[in-house]
Amino acid sequence: MDKAMEYIDKLAAKLGVAAEHVYGVLVKQQIVNGAIGVVGTIAALIFLGIVFTKLLKKGIEHNKVIDSFDTSPYTLVSIPVGVALGITAIVSFFVIPIGINQMINPEYYAIKEILDTIGGK
Repeated sequence: MDKAMEYIDKLAAKLGVAAEHVYGVLVKQQIVNGAIGVVGTIAALIFLGIVFTKLLKKGIEHNKVIDSFDTSPYTLVSIPVGVALGITAIVSFFVIPIGINQMINPEYYAIKEILDTIGGK
């Protein structure tokens, strides 16, 4: 913990501000990081979900018109979008809880960031 305080003091000296100010900024930054993670992940899930469903609907409509051996371009495009949606859904199980924790307990993540920066465990 002494190394962490030394790091904060050195960082504060370089910036020309009080050490308490540096720690306060790090705590606020954790709240921002958590909010960006949660909102960004939810926005990506919603966007990809809407695009995927629209592509599938157009693909199904297109398949009614074309021959049974042809493939709809909408269906072909929906495959990578569906894969991206699946990967985003899996990643969201990790990103959203961490983001919520960063907003609820930003002090822990500020200290963790300091310790990670100075190489402490």
